Amino acid sequence: MSSPRVLITTYHQAFFVRGGGEYEIFSIADSLKQRGMIVDIYGPYSRSLEDYDVVLHFSVHGGGLDLLKEVKARGKPIALWPNLWVRNPAEVPASLVNAHVDLADAVIFKSASEEQHFRTRFSLPDEKAQRVGLGADAVYLRPAPKDLFKSLYGVENYALWFGVIEPNKNQLAACRVLRDKGIPVVFVGRSREESYFKACRDAAGENALFLKGLPQRSEIVRAALQEALFYIEVSHEPPGLSAIEAGLSGCRLLLSDSDWSREHFGERAIYADPADEAAIARGVDAVLAQPRAQTLADDLRRFCLPEAIDPLIGILQEVAR
Repeated sequence: MSSPRVLITTYHQAFFVRGGGEYEIFSIADSLKQRGMIVDIYGPYSRSLEDYDVVLHFSVHGGGLDLLKEVKARGKPIALWPNLWVRNPAEVPASLVNAHVDLADAVIFKSASEEQHFRTRFSLPDEKAQRVGLGADAVYLRPAPKDLFKSLYGVENYALWFGVIEPNKNQLAACRVLRDKGIPVVFVGRSREESYFKACRDAAGENALFLKGLPQRSEIVRAALQEALFYIEVSHEPPGLSAIEAGLSGCRLLLSDSDWSREHFGERAIYADPADEAAIARGVDAVLAQPRAQTLADDLRRFCLPEAIDPLIGILQEVAR
């Protein structure tokens, strides 16, 4: 089968607050379509399950397990994309994750570090494990109009962070450190906890800017990245696609220190322990001492779509046989 028809699913409430994972679903669907495949995201306008050859399911959240059970009962193969990094094992029942794995014909990871992290906590038969790379839009290599973000929002010499605002992302620590450094911070993302969002606003000070969202791949997003002093993401879980996009845009990077970060960026980023605000402060000093990161952008071209999606196509073809 050269071109399986693909239905992308996830847990039911995933799109209530859209973060990087949800936008990644749209990006992957679009990239597969650019490669000539028939791809739909499950919803009222998708076709009947019988019209698809394989289901690609994102997340191991409990809200999607019953859906996968029905898919399996109807004889459709499943490629599972867990997209999971566990900080507190008590918050993610192993039985729930393992139930997803049992239903899957393949389990897909975006890095060696993610796969190893998963293996130490959950059941993963060797024959099911598959690997693909992150996929970023090549548009982030394209220059944006000069001073576009500054002219629209009146902020300059700022640090930038894209992502949902929540405790596990650790924005509060960044707010305190950057305020002490006198560096305005721009956050782009919605919040899941109002109390945590308010604490971040209070800690960041009056020069901080909180934006609920910006159009994906747009000139204003590229301008925000290209005009930033640096991109920061010192979360308690590894950074994600936004860090790749920032690097492609030429941003200097200050990231949480993890196997994932070092696997993707090597010595081309500055790393800090997210649990240590003094370490984050030292990281700010170090990233400001770096030159602009054009060489990093060149190195990250390997993640650009649509070519980066080709390993996933091979996995879907194999699973759909």
